[in-house]
Amino acid sequence: MLRIDVDEFASDCARKSRAEMRLETRISGSSIPQVDLMLCCARTCSTPQTRVRIKEIVTQGVDWQAFLQLATSHGVRPLVYQSLHSTCWEVLPEAARQELSHFYSANSAKNRFLAGELLYILQLFEAEHILAVPFKGPVLAAVLYGDLALREFTDLDILIREPDIPKAREILSNQGYRSSMASGAITPDVNVDELHSALTGISVELHWQLSPRRFVSSLAAEHVWNGIEPILILGRQVWSFSSQDMFLFLAVHGGKHSWSLLKWLCDLAEFIRANPELDWPRLFKRAEALGAARACRLGIYLAAELMQAEVPSSVVCAVREDAQVRHLAQEVRQRIQETRDVDPIEGQIFSLRLKERFRDKVRYVFLQCTQFSGKEERFLPLPSTLSFIYIFVRPIWLLRRYGFSVLKRMVR
Repeated sequence: MLRIDVDEFASDCARKSRAEMRLETRISGSSIPQVDLMLCCARTCSTPQTRVRIKEIVTQGVDWQAFLQLATSHGVRPLVYQSLHSTCWEVLPEAARQELSHFYSANSAKNRFLAGELLYILQLFEAEHILAVPFKGPVLAAVLYGDLALREFTDLDILIREPDIPKAREILSNQGYRSSMASGAITPDVNVDELHSALTGISVELHWQLSPRRFVSSLAAEHVWNGIEPILILGRQVWSFSSQDMFLFLAVHGGKHSWSLLKWLCDLAEFIRANPELDWPRLFKRAEALGAARACRLGIYLAAELMQAEVPSSVVCAVREDAQVRHLAQEVRQRIQETRDVDPIEGQIFSLRLKERFRDKVRYVFLQCTQFSGKEERFLPLPSTLSFIYIFVRPIWLLRRYGFSVLKRMVR
């Protein structure tokens, strides 16, 4: 297993200037103009070279319909609007300008509405002495992007302690929210309850863990509670993850989803930009202890290469030493080039390859094959008293759902 020691690599990398390191980690130019343009636009701060490149691509010609569809699928339209508006807005076709302007205004209003609802819910929780930590959505927009309008999100994610779940559900129920869980029982196999308000159209996800047990996540809820820090959203103080926990969450979350959306990579790149004094040796030491080192290395590699994140040269050298990271990064780049989604089997294999420790690989395979995910209820509804039977139902459901896909892969 590769272990990162930033100090150990520093002497090897010291021979390379920062300019040379930027050259090694520059944007991988795409043969598809709209992909190249999206990568250049999806950031809050552009270098003079990036702005020149944006103008070159736009001048040479872009399939604007395909470009807007691509930006939509990756959740980066606000960043695209801001970059193009400040670079070459007048050159864009009128239809593209109207679509981007309309979306930016609507997204800004929606995000402020969602942020306001989040603050109201947190106030209700606080009145009942429920410690709640919002994450993703408005938190990332406010802390990393510095502007609620610059990130796309559609729901609210809140982490609370497991004993507080019943009371939190009751509070939200009194506000018109209804749970999507067939059973209110809390099990290790489910980590979240999604509640939806028909009145406002808002969905709130109450988390008591950061991912289901079957994903063998490196970062658990108990790891973050002691480090929570105050932040401001719309002028009000709320709790958030510490900087190190936020980085670990972003890296692990993106890897869990095979970095299928550029939006998640933008989050990590903006985090690096917003935290120039990050203690990298301490971060990697903690990542190693949690079994999340490869997930962190992959996130850093992609952020530096695709988003030009300013990562110290010694760290870039270190992450490039992991051959598996290079292979996984190539798959992500190829997928963005081909503008295709991740199929479920591909995603499971990707997650497995992110595991470095043998025990994590074994646990991941076992739990994926046996642990309840919630989808099995539609295949075979059972009362809560018989929920233990799902350990036998899940393999049958997996075979029925994905067996043909696996067979096709074997034939290939």
